[in-house]
Amino acid sequence: MIRKTFALLLMGMFLVLSGTGLVHAEKKVAIGIFPVSVLSDQPNQMLGERISLMLAQKLEEEGIKCVFLKDQINTDTWSLDEFRSEGIKTGADYMITGSAFLAGETISIDTRMIPVYGKSLPITFFAEALSFENLLSAVSDISKEVISVVFKKKIIASLEVTGNSRVESDAIKNVIETQVGDIFKKEKLSKDLGRIHKMGYFETVTIKREDLDTGVEIVFEVKEKPSVRRVKFEKNHRFDKEDFTEVISTRTGSILNIFKLNEDMARMKLLYTEKNYHNCSIAYEIVELENNQADVIFRFDEGDKLRIENISFIGNKQFDDDDLKDEMESSEKGMFYWITSSGDLDEIELKNDAIRIESFYKNNGYVDAQVSDPKIVFQEKGIEVSFEIREGDQYTVKQVEIKGDLIIEKEALFEEIETVANEVYNRETIRKDVISLGDIYANKGFANADIRPMIVRNEDQTIDITFAVKKGSPVYIERVLISGNLKTRDKVIRREIKAQEQSLYSKKNIQRSFKNLSRLDYFEKVDIEPRKTQVPDRLNLLVDVIEKNTGSFSFGGGYSGEDGAFVALSIQERNLFGKGWMSNAKVQIGEDSNEINIGFTEPWLFDIPLSAGFDIYKVEYEYDHYDKDTIGLQLRAGYKIFDYTSVGMSIRWEQFELLNIESDYTNVTAGDYFHGSVTPYIKYDSRDRLFVPREGSVHRFSIEYAGQILGGEIDYVRYVAETGWYFPLFWKFVGSLHAEAGYLDDNTGGNPDIDYERFYLGGMSSIRGFDKTDIDATPPGETIQRGGEKYVQFNAELTFPLYEPQNLSAVIFYDQGDVYAEDEDFDFGDQFSSYGLGVRWNSPMGPIRIEYGIVLEGKDVRESGDGQWEFSVGAFF
Repeated sequence: MIRKTFALLLMGMFLVLSGTGLVHAEKKVAIGIFPVSVLSDQPNQMLGERISLMLAQKLEEEGIKCVFLKDQINTDTWSLDEFRSEGIKTGADYMITGSAFLAGETISIDTRMIPVYGKSLPITFFAEALSFENLLSAVSDISKEVISVVFKKKIIASLEVTGNSRVESDAIKNVIETQVGDIFKKEKLSKDLGRIHKMGYFETVTIKREDLDTGVEIVFEVKEKPSVRRVKFEKNHRFDKEDFTEVISTRTGSILNIFKLNEDMARMKLLYTEKNYHNCSIAYEIVELENNQADVIFRFDEGDKLRIENISFIGNKQFDDDDLKDEMESSEKGMFYWITSSGDLDEIELKNDAIRIESFYKNNGYVDAQVSDPKIVFQEKGIEVSFEIREGDQYTVKQVEIKGDLIIEKEALFEEIETVANEVYNRETIRKDVISLGDIYANKGFANADIRPMIVRNEDQTIDITFAVKKGSPVYIERVLISGNLKTRDKVIRREIKAQEQSLYSKKNIQRSFKNLSRLDYFEKVDIEPRKTQVPDRLNLLVDVIEKNTGSFSFGGGYSGEDGAFVALSIQERNLFGKGWMSNAKVQIGEDSNEINIGFTEPWLFDIPLSAGFDIYKVEYEYDHYDKDTIGLQLRAGYKIFDYTSVGMSIRWEQFELLNIESDYTNVTAGDYFHGSVTPYIKYDSRDRLFVPREGSVHRFSIEYAGQILGGEIDYVRYVAETGWYFPLFWKFVGSLHAEAGYLDDNTGGNPDIDYERFYLGGMSSIRGFDKTDIDATPPGETIQRGGEKYVQFNAELTFPLYEPQNLSAVIFYDQGDVYAEDEDFDFGDQFSSYGLGVRWNSPMGPIRIEYGIVLEGKDVRESGDGQWEFSVGAFF
């Protein structure tokens, strides 16, 4: 009963106090604002309203309630009591009235603020704007003064920075928000204090305030951190000082910054982790010195190099660990890790491995398979990596359908795809099928064809796949735009482009155009990009090239495995005057041969794919048992009849002398001879490039006829056929297979003996590891050396890049072949053979080959295991 009476008493007291206004919420200050009157030759009441609205907005931002009074009231003759009386009626604490005087663009604003309660005199404020653009700033100045009076606050009249010697005061003021003329606010200054601290240059920052007659003076007093006198590194063995200084930002003379020191440690730690030192730890020590300086010492505990010791999988049932590891780029530490880099940790590559493993599952029918990000655990002596796998069920393909806009027979489309019914679902195969179908449509002009595989799952763990095709409208090439060619004429580029203006778009023709331009070897880079035009279903073809040097001048010396030591002077231009003309002049003086050669070729005579050219030459060559001095002229012509296929003919006339005959070893007869021959040929060449091709093939068949009809004493027919295939294998390895065979039908009857026209094998272009004439058809026990009437050779090579920016490649090869007399049969089980390796460089001076051949089967010519270098290289300057 007593508690209830006491509670009622308290409630009654609260109601009484509430009624008398002793208990109430904090009241918001209110200011009544009369419209500002405008004094001008042409009164502008809109300007007065604008000033009043600006003032009200600024005041309300500071928590003041603004009351607009009626503009019909004329207050010019009002007394202070009348203002106060009106203020009481409107609930205002202060009344503001004023006027603006407009003279040109200058606006002068006079206002006075009258306290409603009490007998205080009005307070006047004045501001001036030099233009309408500065009006807001002038009104803002008045609002600050009003706020200072209303809330008994001070305007910041002065803002200074003290204690700084290296950091400019302006740099500090630029990071703070408080400015001269602002209202003094502790909260704002507190945030500014934090902003200065975040600069990282100061140990302490304090704020001092001093009241002045004109406002408040604020002083930010700072104490700078010491400057760095020296940066030292201790117990570092894997990296030296220069390695660290390249990545850290702390330098001698810089201001000591803890944040930067932590960033520097992170950067140095990254150097170690990239080299597999994942247990490395780094600490720093600051040694304070006189004159506000300090030394910074980084100390390292490098730890041991860590590699991936074990990769494990959790949840895999359908594939064992080895199957999954085969799909990864990352690997466990192997026996030859110092050579192969096996076990190296690359966290980005590990995440990609998770994607690869998941793709492997999806390509084997496990549509719902999920593979987690790798879990990496750093142990004291190695790294453990694990993946969690959810396999799900395996799905097979139940049926495959192609629907929509079919431009050829459906059966023909099915022949181009690999996805078939009753096989395991394979996401990668479907992706390739979409590309294959898209290429078919793109080659028919439907560049915008939309092909989407629609996947439907069935309850029996099978999938129905439908390739939905929307061909769209046919697309035409509007224009072919060529850019980047400074030397090469547009015509030379345009004639290699299969995609013609106003023709249907064809992806196949664009790809062929790219290959044609690349094979010219005039350009470092070729880009062919279709671009949309403003006309629907019309594309421009942008052909952009970057030219490279096509001319070369070389003078130097070297050694050739076929011709011995030599000195040479050579001038060559493969794109003379930008017209695609090929010209060359060469002088070479060697140990076994001397040569002078001048040649010229026009690849597009009469602006058709008809090549024509000539060679004039003088050659002095030392064979093993005789010398041959030749002066000759060769005329060449060829015509492209199909893509990659050309026919041609060369005619050769030579006047030569045979001398220095060693008759004990050769049947060649000394004397002067005249030789004329004609050689028709047919050639197919689809290689993507001529030196170190990556794909394509080359095939050639020729028949050389030399007879009295062309003049001279020599009469024979020579047949030569060769084939070469180039195909990508894995990574960037390229395989190639080459075979060549020839037959000579000698009709001279041995008078004269034409041993120099017979076949020999050995050297760079045939069976490496043997000299140029090592492999011949000399009968066993005979001293008279002779070439053969027929031969066959095989070459297999594996090439891969060593340094792609410089076109440097490595090659591993196997050679096999033999030469036979007219009455001998081919014996493929008993032939000369060799293997070896080398490098090839498409240098600015031309192709360079350096290869070492090792004899496998040398019969009675070379011992097995013998080897020799094969060079085609010179030193140029």
